[in-house]
Amino acid sequence: MTEALRELREQMEARYNVTRTEPVELGRVRDYLLAMDEPAEIGFGDVVPPLFMLTLARTRRPQPSKGTAVKAGDEYEFRAPVRVGDTITVTQRLADIQVKEGKNGPMYLVIAEGTFRNQRGEIVCMQRVKSFRWGQ
Repeated sequence: MTEALRELREQMEARYNVTRTEPVELGRVRDYLLAMDEPAEIGFGDVVPPLFMLTLARTRRPQPSKGTAVKAGDEYEFRAPVRVGDTITVTQRLADIQVKEGKNGPMYLVIAEGTFRNQRGEIVCMQRVKSFRWGQ
């Protein structure tokens, strides 16, 4: 393993190997619906749109100090409805880093996976996110 790959793995493990718990708050769901130009007529206990799950477990983190990254595709599997008032625990992990050869040197395909569980422990969503990074 090269030093660049070792450094990238450490950065990505610190970023992705985490668990976060968040409530599905009515105000946050209303803000999401308004941002999507949808009617915000929703109340406690109502089912939230599945894509609201993309807003959970997100933090604004500083990006690595060197190199560049682009999204390479995200996949979500929505398994059960989520309601306003639920509490969702998101467990993410670094699944893999694959080295690809680019015309300007190595590129790294970073793959992370996430599991979203409600307060009853039921899996409500599965996530697989990919990004390409280079210039490490």
